[in-house]
Amino acid sequence: MEGSGVKVDTIYCGDACELLEQWAPGKVDLAFADPPYNIGYIYDKYQDDLPDQQYVAWCRRWMAGCQRVLKADGAFYIAIGDDFAADLRIVGRELGLHLRNWIIWHYTFGQNTRAKFARAHTHILYFTKHPDRFVFNDRLLRYPSARHTEYQDLRASPLGRLPDDVWDDFPRVCGTFRERAGFHGCQLPEALLTRIILASSNPGDVVLDPLLGSGTTAVVAKRLGRKYVGIDISEEYVGHARERLKQVRDESRAQPQGHRWPELHEDMLAQLYRETKVSAANLLPNEVALRVIAASLSARTGAQYDAGQVRERLQLLADKNKLPKLPNDTAFVARSHVKSEGKRYVRQVKRWEGRRGKAEESRGGARNAI
Repeated sequence: MEGSGVKVDTIYCGDACELLEQWAPGKVDLAFADPPYNIGYIYDKYQDDLPDQQYVAWCRRWMAGCQRVLKADGAFYIAIGDDFAADLRIVGRELGLHLRNWIIWHYTFGQNTRAKFARAHTHILYFTKHPDRFVFNDRLLRYPSARHTEYQDLRASPLGRLPDDVWDDFPRVCGTFRERAGFHGCQLPEALLTRIILASSNPGDVVLDPLLGSGTTAVVAKRLGRKYVGIDISEEYVGHARERLKQVRDESRAQPQGHRWPELHEDMLAQLYRETKVSAANLLPNEVALRVIAASLSARTGAQYDAGQVRERLQLLADKNKLPKLPNDTAFVARSHVKSEGKRYVRQVKRWEGRRGKAEESRGGARNAI
């Protein structure tokens, strides 16, 4: 990005709107943004409780900045909550962006509520700058379908199927997860960004996150051999993200050495297992499904794996209890914990009692509770 006013593999501390307006246009291959949702969450340097019109105007400004610095064939993903998803979709249209998918990321452990259905999803708006010219690496996204796993149908495509637009393959990053950085309350899972970056960029491409937060976009971009540019207004978040990036290396060219697999390859195999949604006991004897997994893993990693190697590694991960847990994939015996008084978990929700909270109370609405 020489001459563009911005250095790649750099995290900037500053106002995203101002910086994006200063940089040269047409230099970024992929942009991803996970902005504050304007729901009263407490951030280090941002007030997350703006009047609706002011919030949408702010979003329009950084969205216009991202659209401006995107290349002609660039892609732009935005993660956003229910309250403003429709507004940002309209802003995207007004900016000349083309909506490819309105993705729903569905996850467990959503917010528990008393007076409405629990919210357990996030919207992801997938835009491209051009309606027909864009990068979409479908071979890097495929996994076995029921035709492979349940029916072992030899007529099914050996490449597998593409994900649909409801993503339930990525759990939220809980406090006990290995990847949890701990300094930011809204950390996205690395596997989710891996899917997006694999889909809409190539090695060496520039990936931008204008509202970097916990740094996950930059971490995954670096790991996958992309160039990253991040912006955040908080000195604290920027400092933590830079430290987090020091622990990450480019694994895009890593190759297995005998029985030693690169960590990225094992993580991708574990994600394929989660996407396939079939327990190890049923998957390991299934040669048809294992061939699809091997083909997809080879495409994602650039290494060459066969069904036998995939079976062996899945068995090893299963023996070490390192495979993701699938719904009802293991039998369990109910344990009796009947007591007159048990432990109570009290969660401190970091929310302002601001404009929205008072409005809900006045309408008789109930606050989120455990």
